[in-house]
Amino acid sequence: MTRRGDSFDFDGTLYVLRDNLGKADAFITAVEDLIERSWSGDGSEDNDDDSNDNLSRRRNQVAHLVESAKLAVRGAIYAGEELAKPRPGA
Repeated sequence: MTRRGDSFDFDGTLYVLRDNLGKADAFITAVEDLIERSWSGDGSEDNDDDSNDNLSRRRNQVAHLVESAKLAVRGAIYAGEELAKPRPGA
């Protein structure tokens, strides 16, 4: 994780934790929006080919956002574990 020489950078690691949690929240919120639009059938899909392309594109976006959220959560977990480790002299 974030180190300065031999000392642990608590503030830097806390920043990484907060940053990754914020990213995960943003990705999940975007996924929720895409799912709601897909289920609502917003009426903009007139042609069957266009509809299938739009659905495929949305599925790909959802898959990408979910994978990104998973990575952000894993980064936050790692940062949290680093923060929880006992520090000598602390």
